[in-house]
Amino acid sequence: MLRRSSVPTLLRRDGPRPSVLARTFAFMIVALLIGCGSSERRIESDKLYEPPMERSIVVETVVALPFDATWGELIRRLSESSFRVSTLEKASRFVRVDLVRSSDLATRANKPARYVDCGKTVRTYRESDGEEQEEKRFEYQVADSSRYQDSDAVPGGYRVSDVERRVALDASATIFLQPEGARRTRVTVKSRYQIQIEIGGEVAFVPLDRDDAPETSQAFGPRIESIRFTTFQPGTDQRRGGLTCRATGDFEHALVALANPAAAI
Repeated sequence: MLRRSSVPTLLRRDGPRPSVLARTFAFMIVALLIGCGSSERRIESDKLYEPPMERSIVVETVVALPFDATWGELIRRLSESSFRVSTLEKASRFVRVDLVRSSDLATRANKPARYVDCGKTVRTYRESDGEEQEEKRFEYQVADSSRYQDSDAVPGGYRVSDVERRVALDASATIFLQPEGARRTRVTVKSRYQIQIEIGGEVAFVPLDRDDAPETSQAFGPRIESIRFTTFQPGTDQRRGGLTCRATGDFEHALVALANPAAAI
């Protein structure tokens, strides 16, 4: 009797029952899977666009001089300015001037954002590998040239772009002179604008697994976006929710001041 009762005791002193081993093994597998998941990269980016504000723009002045005197003084001042006179039609009483095409990467003296407002963009780029997180913020006036990083989720990873924007501006204005009696002349300015945004850069595929190196970058672009508008009529690009551009009034104010320095603010 004592010998038979000792068998269960010996069995209980052996290692864990098979069910316990199975649960322990399953727990180890789950832990391993969770550990593997933490090696994935996570890349995301977002954009916030703020459209341009409306402005009050002065485009007209009355000069206390006869037409001939007003015309002569205006042409003299224009010849000394940075504007380029493209057409002189005294018989038709108008002058056409051009703002020299410029890119603010080439010259800081004639930045497009001085004359046009296309709003402001704030971009955020975030990259995490499970251990560290890096965040970059890009804030710029749309009418200025700029650089930023962007990302798109694709099967197996992300498409990461280093983007360069180059902005150039063409603008022209027609200055009309209208005699008002023998001693006064009304001067009116009407302007037209075209802004071009050239977008290019490099793009690379970045795998989800942080142990895998990104692929070699490849160049893309350039792609051109063009927006036309006038002093009081804003312009938009063709994309849904796209850009809007307006005149700042700086171009018009400068020409009004040349026509009538006494009225300049």
